[in-house]
Amino acid sequence: MQKDIKRALQIMKPELKILRISYFWIFLFYTLYTILFIFGIDAQKNRFAGLDIFFVMLFIFGPLWFRPKELQIQKPNGDVWASPLTIMNLQLPIKRNIIVLKSIIFYFLGSFPFQLYMFVILYSFSPEIRTELDLISYLSFAIIWLSFGIYFGFSSLPIEVGYKMKSSVLNTILSLLLLGAIVVIIIVFPFYFTYGIVEWTIIFAIKWPIISAVISIFAAIIGYYYWKNKMLKLIKQADFQ
Repeated sequence: MQKDIKRALQIMKPELKILRISYFWIFLFYTLYTILFIFGIDAQKNRFAGLDIFFVMLFIFGPLWFRPKELQIQKPNGDVWASPLTIMNLQLPIKRNIIVLKSIIFYFLGSFPFQLYMFVILYSFSPEIRTELDLISYLSFAIIWLSFGIYFGFSSLPIEVGYKMKSSVLNTILSLLLLGAIVVIIIVFPFYFTYGIVEWTIIFAIKWPIISAVISIFAAIIGYYYWKNKMLKLIKQADFQ
């Protein structure tokens, strides 16, 4: 496993070099969002779902928002969408498992450090958060969302290694409807369940910090292996010739 990680880091160097400038913008974005969350946390109590929407989207799509054009998903062949550099890697005598591991590590480096930074800053500069959550509860809250960034966030990875998706008006409409449905569910959630999604995770972290953290970590491990196996299957199915 250690050799695979070392090899994955080696073939990842061109991507890291391209992404280097983007790291500044990712850092700035997470800083601004943390400030927004600190000043807008009171709005959560008034059933304002804007922060819920942004929080969920941040942990799913955040690592992809600031990728340069060279690293964005493109359509190299027919109905197959993939990452251009991943296609190049597939032409090399490299084990498919290493290519998948490279995509996972690359995604992780563009997400986890900044998410962790956000939680550190949030706890350091928000008196309300420190008043409401002790350190153990806050660590549980952070683990809940960091784990969410794995078992849901990794759902964006399969398309990097080759995903067949027909371009049509119907597919576009269905995708927009799905996204719209998710947003609507998040907005109406506090009206039916008293609190918003972020507030509920805070409640779980306060009442059951250890159980919430353990379940979240377990879900993250399952999510990691599920999406990893999904990516391996898609590589076998995709044809980039």
